[in-house]
Formats: sequence, C-alpha cells, structure tokens
Amino acid sequence: MDSGNREEEAVIYSSGVWTAKEGREDEFTRRWEADVTLLPAEHPGLVARLLRDTSNPRRLVSFVGPWKSMAELDAVRSSPAFEEGMERSRELLESVEIFTYEPVLEVS
Repeated sequence: MDSGNREEEAVIYSSGVWTAKEGREDEFTRRWEADVTLLPAEHPGLVARLLRDTSNPRRLVSFVGPWKSMAELDAVRSSPAFEEGMERSRELLESVEIFTYEPVLEVS
C-alpha cells in the first residue's frame, strides 16, 4: 500500500459491542438488522454480522466491512439514518462501544 495514497486504498472494518437490557436482546437484534439491511446494497461488498456471546446472551458484537475508505464509513456514521438508528437502539441497551479497525494481518 502506497502511503501517499493510503486513504483511497484503505480497507476499514467497524465493530460495536452492544449490551442489551435484560429481556430486550431479541428486540435489539431485530432493530440492528432493520438498521443495517440496506448497507450491503448501498455499499457493494459490505458484510454485516451480529454475534451473540455464548456466555452472556445480552452481549452482542457487530462486525461490518470491508469499508472502502474511512471517508465512506464517516459518511455513513454522520448520516441522519445512522444517528436515528443509534438513538432507537439506545433505548434497548445498557451500553454500546463503537470501534474502527484497519487490517494488520490475515491468515487463511
């Protein structure tokens, strides 16, 4: 990757750690699905996954990517639809942490 062209070539992944309120886990899962359903159509190649912690079913982890650039992810995160979705989700959550990652190593 040419460091002079890093932003254009960047591959970015986003993640969230979501802790649902007691008894609201399934409702949060449906809400998350509704909020991300259009992303792959609007951003070809994007995959959105929501995983449930087997030792704590209230804790879910989302992985979304690959984003083509940080600018693409920033545009989605600053959109009214994203803000509205986050606001709707917060009523179902005890906590949420959002992260952004860049690849370092991949082994297949």
